[in-house]
Amino acid sequence: MEKMIELIDFRLVDDANPDGLADKVHQHLGLPDSTFLGTRITKKMLIDNNELSSHDKKLVTDVIQSTEWLNTLKPETLNIPVYVTDTVEYIEIAVIRVVLKNAENSTNSKNMGKLSSSSLSKVSKLLHTLIPYPVILFLELGEELAISLADKRINQADKSKLVIEHIYNSDWLSSAGLTRNENEFLNNFSLKNVSNLNYFELYQGLISILIGLELSKVSGYDLSKNCLSKNRSSFSDKSNEDKTALLKELRGLEAELGSIRNKIKTETQMNTKMRLNVDAKNIKQAIAAIKNQIA
Repeated sequence: MEKMIELIDFRLVDDANPDGLADKVHQHLGLPDSTFLGTRITKKMLIDNNELSSHDKKLVTDVIQSTEWLNTLKPETLNIPVYVTDTVEYIEIAVIRVVLKNAENSTNSKNMGKLSSSSLSKVSKLLHTLIPYPVILFLELGEELAISLADKRINQADKSKLVIEHIYNSDWLSSAGLTRNENEFLNNFSLKNVSNLNYFELYQGLISILIGLELSKVSGYDLSKNCLSKNRSSFSDKSNEDKTALLKELRGLEAELGSIRNKIKTETQMNTKMRLNVDAKNIKQAIAAIKNQIA
């Protein structure tokens, strides 16, 4: 879908506007006032959940500083139809903001990275598990922001529950260090750039935008050229499942290529080195073929 909103440079820090990156991204998401909830979720409410393990409760205590249910998207607050089948249930979407503790009490990105690598996936999984709806999750650590989305399916063993099929996490984003593609991603991340046919299509559209950012990092394409627009590439016609599979395959091939290159550097047998070079060439061709599907 073509952009319908004015582009913002999220890399700019406006002294006259003290709002952090999370506030700017939330505002740019374009949620109407009717969806605002603003309900604080206390740690006690999380910890008292009977489904939490002792490890999860410790995670809540040690890592989470505060949690707020910012918005609720449902027909009563946003006039978009629900979508329910035998396998999926999209009757409501929750927008949750989680502020994480900075264990090092520092705004140094290196320190943040140490905490994020051990907590981002765990905290995002925990919140996606606890909230019984699809969630748009904003996680904050100091001045940095990560966005998390998750596919959920109806538990066929207990149809009153949803189970997570796949979680999509962005890297940590900071106004001071946003790349061009990351800034473009944040501009794309808006309700005005996704379908309003029903809540399933809306949420899948946001997932597609997040997948696009991840694919841009491994494929090198420029998001500002709107490569996912349907009038520019057939890639946008692929399902999010297919896009995720391509991303996984691409990352696997890149890792395999890196491993082979390291072996070539230390290999002393000429025959083995020649075989490794052939393997590397084949993998590079496979990587190029996938990138051609994306570009």
